[in-house]
Amino acid sequence: MKINNPYVKKIIKNPYAPPIIASIGLLIIGESLTSGYISMNNISSLLMTASILSLVAIGQATVVISGSAGIDMSVGAIMSMTALLGPTVAFASGFSVISLSVMIVYSVFLGGLVGLLNGMGTQLLKIAPLVMTLIMSNVVYGFTLLVTRGVPTLIISDELQSVSMTLFGPIRLLTLIIVVLLFMAEYLLLRGSKFGRLLVLTGNNSNAARLSGISVRLISIAAYTFGGMMAGLAGLALVGFAGTAQMQMGRDYTLLSVAAVVIGGTKLSGGKGNYIGAALGALVLVLLTSILQTFNMPPGLRLFFQGLLLIIILMVNSRNAKLRQ
Repeated sequence: MKINNPYVKKIIKNPYAPPIIASIGLLIIGESLTSGYISMNNISSLLMTASILSLVAIGQATVVISGSAGIDMSVGAIMSMTALLGPTVAFASGFSVISLSVMIVYSVFLGGLVGLLNGMGTQLLKIAPLVMTLIMSNVVYGFTLLVTRGVPTLIISDELQSVSMTLFGPIRLLTLIIVVLLFMAEYLLLRGSKFGRLLVLTGNNSNAARLSGISVRLISIAAYTFGGMMAGLAGLALVGFAGTAQMQMGRDYTLLSVAAVVIGGTKLSGGKGNYIGAALGALVLVLLTSILQTFNMPPGLRLFFQGLLLIIILMVNSRNAKLRQ
């Protein structure tokens, strides 16, 4: 069917339109299945979960945009690591605001270090990104298990748990902070900085970028490092929201972050993408997961449907742009 209305065409071509429409549709479905689905408390909880996934998706989008088949399958392991190890530095500072700052810096440092190793492995050792990040995922899980001895007994400080306090309506502190970070990253880093421009150029054509004098290796390593930093911060946010830490608590976020960036319009081949779209994609996935939970599905069946959804999304993304639209 041919669409002649210019306003409708403009909406369809907007990269944010599909996830926004999908989110509205899922909210309607959720309310029809469960009364009170769009209540203030439930929306607040959904936004918190989507905010945490958005942090991971921002980092994942950066890696994917960099091109060269870039993907980071270690983000879930990084989140689990910082969720378990990040709060431990609070004891030295006596649960103060300074303690919270130390936790944030420590978690971002740990995540960035893993990302740096991922970038060096893919660029200097020429290991395939999928293989390198999967290997690093096991290394990180092993390191976390070694340090915690499999028994994560820690106290979550009041300052860290305060990220989930309600400010107004369904908006909590963490949600507001991440929304601000999201727009800053989109317009100051990705679109408004030299690094953002070089990232897109490298992702579009690495050979042309190299001939133009761009250090493709450095850009790619920086992308992985930034992705690790975001995953590290997301892990700390996750444990602050949950109020408790568990081994591999960030495991599910790996595939969800990939699906979120694809739903948000990021090309898996690199060179095209945005952070706001990735965040909207994260919201779609959180809504979908919550609806699946209303059917009281066992965890295994929910994972099956999530995996099936990811396959469908990747199949659609592999088609040409005209078909995707």
